[in-house]
This record gives sequence, structure tokens and C-alpha cells, in this order.
Amino acid sequence: MRTVYRLLGLVRRYGARRVEQACSLSLDLDVVSVTKIASMLERATETSTPALPKAVGHTATRFARDPAEFSSTPTPLTIVTEENR
Repeated sequence: MRTVYRLLGLVRRYGARRVEQACSLSLDLDVVSVTKIASMLERATETSTPALPKAVGHTATRFARDPAEFSSTPTPLTIVTEENR
């Protein structure tokens, strides 16, 4: 219940529209802390999209191999029967 009352206090202080925007952005980022939402409202960052870190692994690493090294040429199979011996 304290969380609800704290959110209601933020609505009284900053307005329902800004709190809704901050809550929406925080849910998109998987943040459920009212303290973080209050911080977003204090810094007026609820309307700006945060710069997310770039994904790792786009550059070649030390042990990276060329995909051609993993491909092989198909070997034709020979069926051995009693007649072929």
C-alpha cells in the first residue's frame, strides 16, 4: 500500500500525465521501483528515451572463424553389396 500512496503523491506533485509517461517508460525498461520513477520525474526525463547499451559481439574476436571453414564438401556415398566386392 505504501507504493500506491507514494505513486499517488507523485501524481499530486507532477500530474497524472507525466507520472503515466514515467511509469510507461519504466515498465518498458523492466524497472518497477517507485524511487526510480520519482527520480525520472525530478530530472524531467520521462519523455526522453534513454540511450541503451549497444549489443556485444559485432566485432571479430580473437577466436572467430570464417563461416567457410565450417562448410564441407559432400562426399558421395558408395553402397557396398556382395556383388560389388
